[in-house]
Amino acid sequence: MDDIFNFLFNTRSGFAVLFIGGIVVFALIAAILEHRTHQMYVDRGPKNSDEEEGFWS
Repeated sequence: MDDIFNFLFNTRSGFAVLFIGGIVVFALIAAILEHRTHQMYVDRGPKNSDEEEGFWS
């Protein structure tokens, strides 16, 4: 176990593994949360011409 920690925290390649692993973990979490949000808020389709687009328009 000491060899693993030594590799991860005391070598450049170990730091690269931690860095890339962190990016992959955050990307997976973001994809899962985006999928759940997409299911929760359903697309209502195109807007009618009489609907306002937003506050500034």
